[in-house]
Parts: sequence; structure tokens; C-alpha cells
Amino acid sequence: MRKNSKWIKVLAFTTVLIFLMGIFSGCGSKQAKDDVIKIGYVGALSGDTAVWGQAGLNGMKLAAKEINEKGGILGKKVEIVGMDGKGNPVDSVNALKRLIDEEKVIAVVGTNFSSCNIAMAPIADSKKIPLIATAASNPKVTVDENGNLRPYSFRIGFIDPFQGKVLASFALNELKAKTAAVITDIGSDYSTGLTEFFIKQFEKDGGKVLIKVDAHSGDNDFRAQLSKIAPLNPDVILIPWIYKDVALIANQARELGIKSIFLGGDGWDSKELLTMAGPALEGCYYTSQPSFANPITKPFAESYIKEYNINPETEALFGRDGLYWIKDALERAGKVDPVALRDALENTKDFKGLMGAINVDPKTHNPEKPCSIYKVSGGKFEYVGDFAP
Repeated sequence: MRKNSKWIKVLAFTTVLIFLMGIFSGCGSKQAKDDVIKIGYVGALSGDTAVWGQAGLNGMKLAAKEINEKGGILGKKVEIVGMDGKGNPVDSVNALKRLIDEEKVIAVVGTNFSSCNIAMAPIADSKKIPLIATAASNPKVTVDENGNLRPYSFRIGFIDPFQGKVLASFALNELKAKTAAVITDIGSDYSTGLTEFFIKQFEKDGGKVLIKVDAHSGDNDFRAQLSKIAPLNPDVILIPWIYKDVALIANQARELGIKSIFLGGDGWDSKELLTMAGPALEGCYYTSQPSFANPITKPFAESYIKEYNINPETEALFGRDGLYWIKDALERAGKVDPVALRDALENTKDFKGLMGAINVDPKTHNPEKPCSIYKVSGGKFEYVGDFAP
């Protein structure tokens, strides 16, 4: 009997010990979890435009490293979770759902493609998680086709109407162009939007658009469309496409003897364009965000090169500013809560990022931003200056 009692005591003690270990172990995991703020990034981490997605994710991770070394956000460490949206709407929507449902992020930065963000916006609204587009510039990224605000969608960059107006104004006033042609990617919200706003402003201010031709991204031969433009000899030709297509179109245009000045939007903004296009774009211009041409970005660029051993793309600044904007908003909100974060983002006044200050219009969630113009000169991108329509 005494022997049995002894074993019963040992068994009871062991059970209590295991129970307590479970409690403390659970508390430890919960504590660790509570000490981390998870923030997502969706971008093209694979495929033709992976150079942008990787740069955005790298920029966020480098910014998170800086923030964590200085104590984090509201005393909590930041963890960046990247997900591959492959630069298309379906994969971007799936990536956003996984970040929210499985990774439990409180906010997401990305993408740079309008079509992806337009598709993701309803998901962000339904799950009440702020989504900050980077270079996505179509107005429908933050306001739907009926003019209703998408409450959880924001953006860092400017919108296409502004970019299109700047391009038209620059062509007329700085290049003294009187005629223009446009070749549009008919399957892209970005390309069709920029086309629409350029033509409207160019003709309103006295210019004449001689022809508009359509094609699709992924085509390898644009000679049929360019052959319609060539005999008209326009002063400028707008190519509002992504850089790989731009290089192909520009080279085929030069082969056909077209001597016009090419213009484009921020879809040109990759150093890969210079290699792919060769001399075909020499003397041509494009609009983009303030980028590493600004001296204040130099320390971040140097840290980026030291960390990754590659030169940064502008998307890295978007990732960096996106995370610091979230940090600013969370600290103003005073708590880690997606709804409070949304409210703070909407009421942002004079947030100072490396790409310029952000003041958010609460009716549209569009920031007031400058628009920079760059020239392809001597095989490099030359900063021309900041312009307004």
C-alpha cells in the first residue's frame, strides 16, 4: 500500500510538472508572437518583372532591419513576409489572401501594377487589412469605377491622370511637339489609362494626335502597328508600356526608320531597359517618381548595395517608404490594430519619405507627389527635373 502511494505521488507530481511546462511553454510562444508585427509584401518575385518585386521586398527588409535596430515599432519587432504575385491579378489576389489568412499580417505593401491592386482591393476591404500600392498609378486602385472610395487601399505614387498630363505638357512646352502618335497595350489598365489622359491633355492644349494603335504585351512583333505610324512622322510617340516591351518596340521602330522622340511613363523605370534597348531610346524621355537621383537617398542606396551587392531599383524606395509610412501611422495610432492603422494612414499629413512628403487626400487616398522626368542620354538615365502640368 505504501509502495502504491509513493508511485501515485510521483505520477501526480509528474503530471503537474508537465501541465505547468505546457502553460509556460504556451505563454512563451504567445509572448514571442505578440512581440512581432508581421507586415506583408506582394510583388512579382518571379517572371519577367521580378527585378522590381525583388527590389521592393529587399527595400522593405532593409528598412525593417533599420527599424528593429532602433527598437522596432511601439516596442515590437517587425517581420516582413514576402509573397509572389507574379505580376498578374490572380496570383496577386491569392498571395494577399495567404498573407492575411495564414501569415496574419496587419498590413500589406505592393504591388507596382494597377491591374493587380484593382483586383486585390476588394479582398483588403472585406478583411479590413490596409493595402498600400507602390507605383500602381491607375485611379481605380483606390476609387472604384463608380467613384466610391476603396477604404483600405492606399498608394505611395502619383496617379495616371497626373502623369499623363505632365507628359503632354512636357511634349508641348519643352519639346515643342505639335503632333503625336500612341501605341497602347490594350490589355493593361496602366497603359490604357496613361494613353487616355495623355491624349486628352495633348489635344486640349493644342497638339494633334495623328494615330493611336493597339497591341498586346507578350507580342514579339509590333511592325504592323509601327508601319501605320511611320509615314505620319509624328514629333513624339507615346509608348506607355513596361520596359521589356518598350525596348522591343523602340528597336523595331528604329528598324523601320522612325526618328520620332519616344515618351513613356514609369513603366520604363528599370536599368535593364538601357541594356535591352541599346541606342534606340537615346534622346527619349519618361516620367517617374523621384528616385535615387535625389541626394537624400544616397545613404539608403549605399546600405542596399552593401546588404545585397546589387544596385537598387526605384521599387526599393517604395518598399522602404511603405514600411516607414506604416511605422509612422502605427505610432500615431498608438496601437497595433489594422483598423486604427487604416484611420491613421488616411489622416497622414506631411509624412517625410525618401521619395518626398506624403499628404493623403481622405476622399481618394491619393498622395500629393512631385513628378520627375528623366532623359536617356549617353546610355544612362539623366534626371531632367520635377514638373507639373
